[in-house]
Amino acid sequence: MGSARQGQRSPNRLGEGERLRQEILDAATRILEESGSEGALSLRGIAREVGITAPSIYLHFKDRTELVWEVLGTAYTDLATRMRHAQDTAPAEPWQQLRATADVYRQYALANPRRYRLMFSLEGQAPVGPDRAAGHPLSQVIDAWAEAVDRYLASVTPGRRPEAHKLAVLLWTGMHGQLVLYHTLPTTSAADEPELAKLNEYLMEKLLLQSPK
Repeated sequence: MGSARQGQRSPNRLGEGERLRQEILDAATRILEESGSEGALSLRGIAREVGITAPSIYLHFKDRTELVWEVLGTAYTDLATRMRHAQDTAPAEPWQQLRATADVYRQYALANPRRYRLMFSLEGQAPVGPDRAAGHPLSQVIDAWAEAVDRYLASVTPGRRPEAHKLAVLLWTGMHGQLVLYHTLPTTSAADEPELAKLNEYLMEKLLLQSPK
């Protein structure tokens, strides 16, 4: 294994290409989560971790952006799946279902602070054109929020369903702002988590329980 770490890995036998691709993803994930910063991720560093040459990575990913997006895509899929599952398994009352969705989002962010920061600190990611940006895997989380809000409105105030996506974005960004402050302010601690949950619900009430002007 020591020789592999020095870039002396033996050529892959037939059928091992997919395994090497997964090893590259696993190495990139470890580096990102240990550092908490995309800036710490380099193709050379991944290559050293896996035991290959940096150009070999281009056989599996066309550039660093595609590699980062795939790593983050796994996290977005995981979070969106949890959100949908929470809503589907909550009591049938519409507000309880929406609250369960928000609760699991908050709990994920609190339990995985480094991963959460990487998922939503998008300014650190390499700039891409609008066509490519439209395919960013973050859309999975936005879609999960939109589905949750639309499902609630369909049961309670169907006339507001055209607003579902806009309201979902407002709810998501509001909760995200609360979570970022929780993670960054020096005065917050685990004892503040119940208060954060109350703030989340107050935001939901203001957006969704009050009639629009």
